[in-house]
Amino acid sequence: MTPPLTGIRVLDHGHVWAGPLLGASFVDMGAEVIKVLAPGRTSGVSMAGARTIGVGTGAPDDPLSYHGYDRGKRSITLNLGSPEGKALYRRLAAASDVIVENFSAGVMSRLGLGYEELSAVNPRIILASLSATGETPGPWRDLVTYGPSLAALYGLKSLLGYHDDPFPREDTADLDPTAAGHAFFAILAALEWRERSGRGQHLAMAQGEATMQRIAEPLMDYFINGRVASTQGNRYPGMAPHGIYRAAGDDRWISIAVRDDDEWTALLTVAGDAAPTLREARFATLAGRLAHQDDLDRAMETWTAGWEPMALTERLQAARVAAFPVMGPPELAGEPNYLALLRSHTELDARVQVGADQIYQSVPWKLTRTPGGIQGPGPATLDADNDYVFGELLRIEEEERGRLRERGVI
Repeated sequence: MTPPLTGIRVLDHGHVWAGPLLGASFVDMGAEVIKVLAPGRTSGVSMAGARTIGVGTGAPDDPLSYHGYDRGKRSITLNLGSPEGKALYRRLAAASDVIVENFSAGVMSRLGLGYEELSAVNPRIILASLSATGETPGPWRDLVTYGPSLAALYGLKSLLGYHDDPFPREDTADLDPTAAGHAFFAILAALEWRERSGRGQHLAMAQGEATMQRIAEPLMDYFINGRVASTQGNRYPGMAPHGIYRAAGDDRWISIAVRDDDEWTALLTVAGDAAPTLREARFATLAGRLAHQDDLDRAMETWTAGWEPMALTERLQAARVAAFPVMGPPELAGEPNYLALLRSHTELDARVQVGADQIYQSVPWKLTRTPGGIQGPGPATLDADNDYVFGELLRIEEEERGRLRERGVI
């Protein structure tokens, strides 16, 4: 079956996480994605590689230095700071459908490769720019951020921490994948509109604004009720118990969430006579449990500490109570439900030498008629596809390609 984006060509300037993940979304669904890098420089990616951060020698030509999200992509080197490099890039843009970049705002325009210049050579081109705070004029337009600082800028850090701890806590900079998902669907919409109009678009997206839906409830509570949200740890308004509880073993934990009194009754049935404190009258109603959450959490942990986390999970799930163990990467890699989602890992194993401890994220989009899949390993070298792109696509003779290499253009 043909993947749904077969025939689409994407130029990928992604670095760190958001950009590479966006490019990977296209290559997994069948598009030809060409990574564009400066000669002699790495792509700057730092997360989700083959096994863990730090794998590989760090040398530019070490394939394990590539990001896990660069799998299946082609890779070229091109000096966009030179007039010849810019001219070659415009020719490549004329033969492409989509360009994705997550530089700071205005970088492409300052290179002379902004949307106006690119649409002049290809009116159908779609340029997706994922800067921190957006390309449109405003007081934050020129801010340069990284994931953690961007989360702080948009207020997320003020909500991260335990309910009884005044200090904010760090988290994964997941604004990047959030922004990549929003941008992917925006580009798909632009491709669909292009089929009707014949014109491309410039999608100038603020990564910070893309993540505002994650704090929609605190924002609405402030605008409507004037309340300023604060840290709540693992708790959640309107549910109790709702938390991470110690289980039997060294650093073993289980997550449990009870939504209403019926689920609380089901939990008590599982607990039986082993947790008499949980049967106290003050915990009988949701209002009572919310009013005494500290005592409730202590009573819960007294009970869960005697259980192996998966064994208790199975008992609670059978009673239709939401529960699951807290797992680290080795445990998760062997979890049956997780493995069932990695339908493409055997295809990757057949094409590239990987070990059992080198697991890559699979394709999140599950389409029955046109499924995507891992298309192959990452590029062997930074300039692995220079001959294909500059030779076959742009029809530059081998002798001229040699001169371009000598001058540092490619």
